[in-house]
Amino acid sequence: MFFRSTPNRSSPRLSLRTALTTPIVLLVVLFTAAIGFSSYRSGQRTVEDFATQLQNEVSRHILQYLSQYLATPRQLAQTNAAALNLETLSLEEWQVTGSYFWEQMQAFGVEGLFYSEGTQGQLLLSRDDDGMVELYRHRDDNGDQPLWQGVTINRQGRFLDESEDPPQGLTEVLDRLASPPVSGPVWQQLSSGNLLAIAPLYGTAGEVRGTLAVETQLAPLGPFLRQLTLTQGGQAFIVDRQGQLIASSAPQPFSQASVTRGEDEDSLAVLNSRNTTIRAAANSLVNRFGGLETIQGTQIFQFTQGGSRYFLQVTPFRDDWALDWLVVVVVPNTELMNPIWLNVFIIVVLGAIAMVTAGIIGWQLAGWLGDPLRRLSRSMTQLGRRQWSPTLPMMFEESSREVGVLGKSFNRLALRLQTTVTRLEQENAALQETDRLKDLYLHNLAEEFRKPIEDAIAQVEMLSDRPHAYSEQDIEDLHKLRKLGTHLLELMEDISDLTQIHSGQMTPELEAVNLHRLLDEVVDDHQDVLQETHLSLERRDFPPPLCVTADRQMLKQVLTIVFENAIQFTERGRIRLSTAISGPMGKTSYHELPEAIIAVSDSGIGIEPDQQEKLFQPFTKIEGCPEERRGPGLGLAIAANLVSLMKGKIFIDSEGCGKGTTVTIVLPVSN
Repeated sequence: MFFRSTPNRSSPRLSLRTALTTPIVLLVVLFTAAIGFSSYRSGQRTVEDFATQLQNEVSRHILQYLSQYLATPRQLAQTNAAALNLETLSLEEWQVTGSYFWEQMQAFGVEGLFYSEGTQGQLLLSRDDDGMVELYRHRDDNGDQPLWQGVTINRQGRFLDESEDPPQGLTEVLDRLASPPVSGPVWQQLSSGNLLAIAPLYGTAGEVRGTLAVETQLAPLGPFLRQLTLTQGGQAFIVDRQGQLIASSAPQPFSQASVTRGEDEDSLAVLNSRNTTIRAAANSLVNRFGGLETIQGTQIFQFTQGGSRYFLQVTPFRDDWALDWLVVVVVPNTELMNPIWLNVFIIVVLGAIAMVTAGIIGWQLAGWLGDPLRRLSRSMTQLGRRQWSPTLPMMFEESSREVGVLGKSFNRLALRLQTTVTRLEQENAALQETDRLKDLYLHNLAEEFRKPIEDAIAQVEMLSDRPHAYSEQDIEDLHKLRKLGTHLLELMEDISDLTQIHSGQMTPELEAVNLHRLLDEVVDDHQDVLQETHLSLERRDFPPPLCVTADRQMLKQVLTIVFENAIQFTERGRIRLSTAISGPMGKTSYHELPEAIIAVSDSGIGIEPDQQEKLFQPFTKIEGCPEERRGPGLGLAIAANLVSLMKGKIFIDSEGCGKGTTVTIVLPVSN
């Protein structure tokens, strides 16, 4: 029957209210989630960009300040070293040289100026807490002069009380002056926390003849770091490669690093900082890089401490005097993300309100549309059951205008559909009858021609049995007639088989068929042809016994068709016949039986990939096939139909003309 109604099946169905409300609510939820997530990600990227820019700006200010702040003692040391090399200053007139150094201390705000020259002794200037400067002259070879001479210089530059007592608290400076650097000027940090710029003085032969040192305070670095614009909870600090905390924006005693170092020589002082943020940042640097000495170049990363995330940027600071510090800027992620979380919370609240509102509106809208659509559904059900009615009593005054138009259109459609289906059923019945008559005609035609053809072949064979009565040309003509008659008889049989398959008159008798024995029979039937065509046969069989579920006669006919095609379209070379088994194609259960694969390959003329599907269509002519090898086009069509009747599959594979062809047959293995 051309038109069939779909049988009713019990399956879970959603009501119109649920079907209409759920997508709206889900859409609002997804829209809210998308906006919230997009806002969060955008805010997160903005926070990361802002934190990076803030860290870059703060690091730039710190590096610039360090360069400017430390340039003064360096320039002062270099300038005085040059003056001493020119011998414009000397230790002989130590008070004059001391006054000159005092003026420089006052002008540049350094804490001390120290000069040492071999056996000539030392000249020391150190600022007291009250602003006075103590000037000391020390002689290594005093002769008739005192070992120490000292004088106090007041804020106006006047000399006050003289003394011959050694200075207090400058022992460490004297030790540093006693071992001047040979390679060049360097920075050295004193236990007091101050920084000492040491510049060697060289003689005419290049030997070190003296040392000039300038002491400067590092305490001003802390106030500078605290005045930088950082977020709440952010910290900036400077640490050397040995872990000593030079300065930080946290309010802590400047000498804390030295005190902590004294308590535990095996730990880094910065790891014991009183500020938790500085301590966590230092730990993350040590854990990430294995130590502060290995950090090269600017590094930016994030770390977590106590459930809070931080952005960290560390930048090395180096100069020509072997100073090697690390500038670290830490910005808390939590403080920057608070406005973002607030924005996300507002979006979620608004989304929840929109979701509830959309749900209520959708529920009411579904109720308004539900009744007319249910009536329309019942009418469509009647239409599906072919319960035709010229007019359907459907009234939509209380529904929307669109639903009313839909109802009227449905009534017109029902009438047209009734007319169309009736006409198509009549045409379908006529086509089926025509197809049946065509098959019957072809079958009768084949049967009608079978008898005369068989008689003609018999007459030709009878004449061929008297070869002495005819010439060689006559014998050759009789052989051609017999061959043509046999070919014509096979064509009639193919047409008859094809019509029986189409009409459903041919049904398989499925049984267990020994595949190897059947293949042996097919090969034996064609041994003479293989020898005549000089084709070699290669067998690759699955270990016997291998039985398949098939109709033995049908399967032999299929194998014969495929084997003869391989011989027909192979001029020289070989034919390979192989059998194997594999798991069920398209099946996932391991309890089902496997499938047998029969492959017939040849090295013949091959076929283009776009022509391969046409081979299973009856009376099809393939492009590129030589005319002398072209057949009626029924063999593979019959083979495909027979394989389908036996619940199997057949495939053709070829890489193109001149590259051979492989025909694969798949059948279920018999249990």
